Amino acid sequence: MEKRAYTVDLLRGLAIVGMVLSGQILWHAELPAWLFHAQVPPPSFRFDPSVPGITWVDLVFPFFLFSMGAAFPLALRRRLEQRGESVALILTVVARRWALLALFAIALANLRSGVTGTLPGWGPSLLQLAGWGGFCGRFMRFGRLSDRQNRMVCLAGVAGIAALLAAARWIWGLPVSAERSDVIILVLANMALFGSLVWLYTRNNLLARLGVLALLAALRLGSGVEGSWNEALWNWSPAPWLFRFDYLKYLCIIIPGTIAGDRIYEWMTHSGEDAPGASRRREVWILVLLVTLICLNMWGLFARQLVVNLAAGVLICLLLRRLLRGDGSATGRLHGSLFGWGFFWLMLGLALEAFEGGIKKDYATFSYFFVTSGLASFVLIAAGIAMRRLNVRFSALVKCGQNPMVAYTAAGFLIMPLLTLLHLAPYLQTFAELCPWMGVVRGVLVTAAVMAVTVFFTNRRLFWRT
Repeated sequence: MEKRAYTVDLLRGLAIVGMVLSGQILWHAELPAWLFHAQVPPPSFRFDPSVPGITWVDLVFPFFLFSMGAAFPLALRRRLEQRGESVALILTVVARRWALLALFAIALANLRSGVTGTLPGWGPSLLQLAGWGGFCGRFMRFGRLSDRQNRMVCLAGVAGIAALLAAARWIWGLPVSAERSDVIILVLANMALFGSLVWLYTRNNLLARLGVLALLAALRLGSGVEGSWNEALWNWSPAPWLFRFDYLKYLCIIIPGTIAGDRIYEWMTHSGEDAPGASRRREVWILVLLVTLICLNMWGLFARQLVVNLAAGVLICLLLRRLLRGDGSATGRLHGSLFGWGFFWLMLGLALEAFEGGIKKDYATFSYFFVTSGLASFVLIAAGIAMRRLNVRFSALVKCGQNPMVAYTAAGFLIMPLLTLLHLAPYLQTFAELCPWMGVVRGVLVTAAVMAVTVFFTNRRLFWRT
């Protein structure tokens, strides 16, 4: 494997493909609960925050956040050390990225079918296709065009999106509002801003970064005390449609991600002679144990077999520590460091599992933040071994991870509108209703189409630069 952060791309790809798949599986009372969010179980699919546990669906968002955190050192150190850019210039770039993502979140939510669905005939589909074209113009960079030409395309994309939103509100009377936004993208926008700030000002002081994490935890704990200044600060927001202090809780995943990113950057910039690595057989055993550990925690926390999960998890971790010990190669040191931190986050999360009524995605608990951070660390190690030792490239997932916003929007703004215009959407719906599991197959088919579109764009170096 080349010294590039393909494992981070893979983790991001797993997350974004998982997001698409989970959103495309049709709800059916006869399907098993592990196919959905643990707090939205069948048969009623009503949100119940008292239900503890997590499923694979609950892992996709924190995995994306962890990969985002890991990407900060890779991108920002390159700007600082290789390009020689100042912190002030980087802060300008970070602020611009935050603004772009926030505006994207608002435009995305206001062009979805839930808002445009009142338009007659093909109106919603055409509006969504036009919106996707505007997003492409705004965010995509074309290698064959000059900088000036790309800026013109960008301006045309912005103008097109603005015109669509204006027409939707004042011509077609749709409920377009700045207070309506895609909450996932809005959280990512705020994490891109505050996660970058935390890393920039603690990049050479790990203790300070952990101090920020502890301070955030204390603020969140104190916010539960009625009448406290913690509660007032945590619930305060100058513009709730743009920023909520509560979003900062996800820094509890971003910050562990930045620590992993620091270790990966050190590995990428390693030079000189390297010590021999572990044997292929040993690394295959490490891979098997890591996959077992990840699956064990998903099963144990969902089935509420907490003692079995903890005991078996500790045993597997001790075996992994023994197998990882003694590998003095750069890759071995990377895996050892990622495992050490992953083990710490996992044990911290499991120790907090009984707190806040058990591990939950919604409302998110401390156990959820740290358990998912630990599992994400293990995925990075497992992916690295599979790529290097087994020559498994995960090409489609990696390419989706390199172009995540295309994958995130393709289903709702490209594929489904096209199926509607081609009169194929009713057939897909009829197919999905044949039996409960056909709704799952329908989700798989749409997700496969999303992956194909994303790979197509990535292969042609057409990236959405958000």
